[in-house]
Amino acid sequence: MHSLKKKLVTAAAAVGAAGLVLAGGPAVAASASTAPGNGGHHGQEFIRGFLRGPTAVSSAPIVPLRLSGVVNARGSINLGGNSSVADIPTFKGTLAVEHGNPSPPPQINHRTCRATDTIRTWTRVLGSRSSGVFRGARGRGRATAAFSYILPRLNNGKCDLNARPERHRALILFYAHGSLQLRHHHDHQ
Repeated sequence: MHSLKKKLVTAAAAVGAAGLVLAGGPAVAASASTAPGNGGHHGQEFIRGFLRGPTAVSSAPIVPLRLSGVVNARGSINLGGNSSVADIPTFKGTLAVEHGNPSPPPQINHRTCRATDTIRTWTRVLGSRSSGVFRGARGRGRATAAFSYILPRLNNGKCDLNARPERHRALILFYAHGSLQLRHHHDHQ
């Protein structure tokens, strides 16, 4: 479980995209405005995604994402690896984000054997590594991701903390938002 845990923590940290501050609930209204004097566009950006089933516990889960606010697009993120930079390709460009790599312990419900890893981390947009509408962008914030899975039981009825999670009952959820300032104001909506 330790190697899976490390992959899940790394994956969760990568989720913190677009200089995001995470909130735990439905998105509030996003606002965007033209920045005076620099031709840029700024406001709140929201990124949401989820993945369930066997692919949620794979070594490199690819989570579909929905971006809304300053840039409205669909994209994805490959959560494999342990890099401190995550790339989020969309049809409007690739958003590169630096993030922390926290490693909190999982919370285990011993009655149901459901384990949940909730990871919270800081993020920073890397405009120089980004492309398309995200080229030259700036933003900072925080993100949270939750990984939830069921552990099998041992013969004595206790949860097997060293076993691979049940694949069909795994879930990755995240919701994040924060500031995003684009360098240029062109077709980003």
